[in-house]
Amino acid sequence: MILLNELSHAPLYEQIVIYVKKQIKEGILTPGDRLLSVREMANTLNINPNTVNRAYKILEKEEFIVIIHGKGTFIKNKSATETTEFKKKELKLALELLLLDIHYQNISKEETMDWMNSFYQRVGDDS
Repeated sequence: MILLNELSHAPLYEQIVIYVKKQIKEGILTPGDRLLSVREMANTLNINPNTVNRAYKILEKEEFIVIIHGKGTFIKNKSATETTEFKKKELKLALELLLLDIHYQNISKEETMDWMNSFYQRVGDDS
């Protein structure tokens, strides 16, 4: 059961995305598992269906789930979500561009590291 934190700085859709990714990482959700429909999830969480739809679209774009219209939303096969070398290079470049922007905004390395640590604590991987 997803517990959304209304007081969190993270938007509700982002909390749903993080929750599903954690469930996959921990093996609670496995390839082929069906997620609740957008409407079912929205009713369960008592939120707007557009919020759930936005989360599902992000998860689909990042290839964690597959949406089969008329059938449902399913966890994608793990082999399809493994990070390729190309994707790693793409992510590294995006991170470098972000870090360059942070550097030019005179944000300290310590503050940047605090942001990263806070993020990993939120997603449950603060190792």
